[in-house]
Amino acid sequence: MNKKLDIQLQLFQRIRDQVPDHVSLVDEIADILEVSVDSAYRRIRGEKKLTLHEVEKLSKNFSFSVDDITGNRRDTVTFKANFLAEGDYSFADWLKHLLKLLKETGKHDDSEIMLILNELSIFQIIQIPEVFAFKIYFWQKSNLDFPNYRNTQFSLDEIDPDTRMLLQEIVSKYVKINTREFTTRECLNSYLKQVLYYLEAGYFSTKNDAKILCEKIHQLVGHLQKQAELGYKYPFGQFPHGEEGNFQLYYNDIILADNTVLVSAGEDRSTFITSNAINLMYSHNLQFFNYNSEWGRNLLSKSTLISGTAEKERNKFFLSLRKQIDEVAAQI
Repeated sequence: MNKKLDIQLQLFQRIRDQVPDHVSLVDEIADILEVSVDSAYRRIRGEKKLTLHEVEKLSKNFSFSVDDITGNRRDTVTFKANFLAEGDYSFADWLKHLLKLLKETGKHDDSEIMLILNELSIFQIIQIPEVFAFKIYFWQKSNLDFPNYRNTQFSLDEIDPDTRMLLQEIVSKYVKINTREFTTRECLNSYLKQVLYYLEAGYFSTKNDAKILCEKIHQLVGHLQKQAELGYKYPFGQFPHGEEGNFQLYYNDIILADNTVLVSAGEDRSTFITSNAINLMYSHNLQFFNYNSEWGRNLLSKSTLISGTAEKERNKFFLSLRKQIDEVAAQI
């Protein structure tokens, strides 16, 4: 096949993956390019070449880079990102973007997410709203230094009901997708240190909130252990039910990980990394994905699978996490 034509067909395949089922692809393209439906059909089928101006219009509307389609130099990777900014791109926007990504990934039966993390997965944290609420408070106050948080204290009474609903919807999508997740016995370290620091600095409205938070972290660890035991994911607080084998949990205390998330969905391959611990940056560069995927598989091959049948190793791992929580709770 002609390489230019092949690239154009790939471009429209990527767009097709983003268009909801109830929306007509050809009508959408015709509207964006301001051409007739027949002209849109001919472009989609590759019978008429896209102009550079048309490619620019499509890339802006569907948020892709031409490099994503054509492939680029081996020493160059193009990323897209939305950076959190108070009054501009909020955590609600961030969560909605996360939900959109999960919805797009979940459209494909063969989709898989590999999470290579040195801390707890955000998808696990959001299952306990109180645990997530403290995390985003810390991010906004310390990592991002939002002015409105400089003189505020954390309170469990101020969790937004709309945020709770959004978290539940994200979890409902996450539990249905196959995931391989890497963790370490240090995965709670930063979170627990943040709780202690904020308590000592007077950033909790009451000491009791810090105690309750430790109890909630215990619940989170218990839920994670139950999912590992069953080998599938399900929302916290619900009766265990899921697709057997869709959750593989590995741990390794020797090799350091750097928060990287690899997403395979149909023909699409995406690599996610973080900036300032929370801002998501992602690329569809296939070479970069393959490089990280090979590294990830190698890392998992040298790690211990603690989901499914590895009862002894699993119990040892989660016992160590519980001890860390109890040590912090005792200091509180």
